[in-house]
Amino acid sequence: MSQKLTKPHFIGRVVTHWLAKEPRKMLLEEPFSFVDKDGIKWTAPAGSIIDGASIPRPLWYLIGSPFNGRYRRSSVIHDVYCVTQSRPHKQVHRMFYDAIRADGVSKVKALAMYGALKIGAPRWTFPKEKPPTKNRRYR
Repeated sequence: MSQKLTKPHFIGRVVTHWLAKEPRKMLLEEPFSFVDKDGIKWTAPAGSIIDGASIPRPLWYLIGSPFNGRYRRSSVIHDVYCVTQSRPHKQVHRMFYDAIRADGVSKVKALAMYGALKIGAPRWTFPKEKPPTKNRRYR
């Protein structure tokens, strides 16, 4: 049985406000989602704290700044999953690529941004490993 593919799309709109005590951070006021080609829904819940795309300042001229550009909406979802680490990092970073392509970022620019994620974005073990428990038997 083949899986039905979906046209990637966003649900909702990004509604935020700046956090007064945390420069460059915003609070997401409404839930916001991206549905990928496999029909997987990636949701950033209301109350999430986001900080925009992590683009080094020297590259702002070529790529854009953290809160501008067609990658803005994708960065909201990516920020949330990098914090929650509730899905494997490779899937989270690939979702970002798929989402920016769905939002109209050119393939060349999207590949450059995805390549940057592969080099510098956070990585984590999934599922999160529990801390080891002390084994009293071998003291």
